[in-house]
Amino acid sequence: MSSEPFISVIVPTYRDWKRLSYCIDALDKQTYPKESFEVIIVNNDPKDEIPTGYFLPANMVITTESTSGSYAARNKGISLAKGEIFGFTDSDCIPDPNWLMNAVRFFKKNLQYDRIGGKVELFFSGTHYTLAEAYEIVYAFRQDENVKKGRSVTANMITKKKVIDVIGPFNQNMYSGGDFEWGERALANNFKIGYAPDVIINHPARKELKQITKKARRVVSGKAEMVKRSTVDKYLNFFYEMRPPVKEFKHIFSRGKQLNMRLKLLVFLTRYNIKVTRAYEELRLAHGAKPMYDA
Repeated sequence: MSSEPFISVIVPTYRDWKRLSYCIDALDKQTYPKESFEVIIVNNDPKDEIPTGYFLPANMVITTESTSGSYAARNKGISLAKGEIFGFTDSDCIPDPNWLMNAVRFFKKNLQYDRIGGKVELFFSGTHYTLAEAYEIVYAFRQDENVKKGRSVTANMITKKKVIDVIGPFNQNMYSGGDFEWGERALANNFKIGYAPDVIINHPARKELKQITKKARRVVSGKAEMVKRSTVDKYLNFFYEMRPPVKEFKHIFSRGKQLNMRLKLLVFLTRYNIKVTRAYEELRLAHGAKPMYDA
């Protein structure tokens, strides 16, 4: 019988059985004792049935949640979880074999922390980066920076159960950014978070710019729920964001060292486009447009 703390891993999924199978395989290969963790997979489309013969280890279950949204799915997992530690990741992610083991070691060595923001490593579809992949290299999943602000993305977040007991689950009414809103509630209640570079989740880089643009619009929808600004402020912000973001070159050259000059310039132009898109989306929402859900 293992003496390690029991962990509940919660994975929301939506019509993603193939990629989920890789996530399941990686969780099955964890170095952490199997008897010391469970995996709760929450299917967010009850009409999309589990494929015949689908591989599911003994310590994993698949349940359903009919309320739309990844945060509703995670909350369903939370309601069923038995662990004293909760681990969150997504169906398109591949956890490192030592993901859970290193998380527990981090907690044991750093008693001041109740939450972990782990490192998110990108992986790519080929040897040549698309523009979207190049953009992701520079701007995606800056977990070290997220943790400094007291938050973590749910692609790789570990928390002690007592945090959820005090502040509650995710706000499933939010369109996006529910992970950051939850993190801010945790920080407001003095639950500290630490960055653990060896608590690793591998995440596929987005291959198409339309995926990045869609995400940017969802993020704006989520922030609109968290931060209320006047319509005048939103117009002022739109004109402010119309300025070329020259300071972004510093980030592009420091974080995108493996990119050639052509890709660096294209990433800069893409960043400019994303900033303007975000500001324009704020104006749309201010005039009654429907927010985008976080799929």
